[in-house]
Amino acid sequence: AYEEQNVAKPGEPEDYRTVLHLDPRLAPITVAVLPLMKKDGLAEKAKEIQHLLKEDFVTDYDTSGTVGKRYRRQDEVGTPFCVTVDYDTIQETKEDVTMYIELNSGYKMPRLGLGTWTLKGEVCQNSVYHALKCGYRLIDTARYYGNEKDVGIGIARAIKEGLVSREEIFVTSKIMPSDYERAYQGIKDSLNDLGLDYLDLILIHQPGYNDEAVYRAMEEAQKNGLVSSIGISNYYTKQQVDEVLSYAKVLPAVIQNENHIYYQNQQLRDYVKEYSIVLESWYPFGGRGHTAENFENETIVQIADELGKTPAQVILRWHLQEGYIVIPGSGNPDHIEENYDVFDFSLNEEQMKKIEAIDLQRRYENW
Repeated sequence: AYEEQNVAKPGEPEDYRTVLHLDPRLAPITVAVLPLMKKDGLAEKAKEIQHLLKEDFVTDYDTSGTVGKRYRRQDEVGTPFCVTVDYDTIQETKEDVTMYIELNSGYKMPRLGLGTWTLKGEVCQNSVYHALKCGYRLIDTARYYGNEKDVGIGIARAIKEGLVSREEIFVTSKIMPSDYERAYQGIKDSLNDLGLDYLDLILIHQPGYNDEAVYRAMEEAQKNGLVSSIGISNYYTKQQVDEVLSYAKVLPAVIQNENHIYYQNQQLRDYVKEYSIVLESWYPFGGRGHTAENFENETIVQIADELGKTPAQVILRWHLQEGYIVIPGSGNPDHIEENYDVFDFSLNEEQMKKIEAIDLQRRYENW
């Protein structure tokens, strides 16, 4: 099911441009509908959005470079219509390119969010609210954190005040080890405390007893509409990931791991790309007690001075350009805003290589 919105420009046929809104949690797809027009060179561009159409459309036939690629609705037998990228309407802005990523589940996920580990009570509530107010759309929590009720209060306040809708927010939680034998109920408990009807992402918090059964519970929750995407956390090696892949009926969409300038697990990142799995960085600054070592790194300070940015902003921009999702945590409103102000600059190739050279393959935690 989808909603069509005509966006034809003056003087163009009414069916020239159409915006297709699929599931509201998916990115809108902007296409040009050209049932009677021939446009040279559009076939290849049409193929670029074929993966976005997913099961909502099926290929009818390829017009080999004339009017692009034709599709028809899967639930109709009528005349197929042509679909191609409309570059006048859908331009690759910084928001499209760097603020969201499409998961292998088909849902879009913000690339930068707020981590809430150690945040409790009013500090947590206010931090979540403030993050949403200043532009964040990804909020990360976990059953183990003991703050899902507070996170839910912050979200509810932002929605009530009209700052965001539920569909605009991406909420992640995790099943804690003590719930592994009651994983499905653990997911429902999280939803109850958060005050939400569904989670955008649920993760196994860390490897433990009978992970396969936990994963099965997550798959069942996804099937029943309680969660949109599923994933794992604190799985650091190819062998650990392969074990999950050996029994997964639904591929994990995200792996959330410790990841920072001193521990750059590029080998795992590149391996899971084969499955369109995305790595998400917790402790992007090294975690509490280690931020000074990261912020005061000579290379980071030098690049920050060159760009007129803070060390935190440089580090976060590195995470984004390396292809990671990143969730810095803070209970300080000024820091929350500072951490989000990373979309108006970029690191050049030389700066990226300098940061890559910092890597010591050294983790701060052991879980």
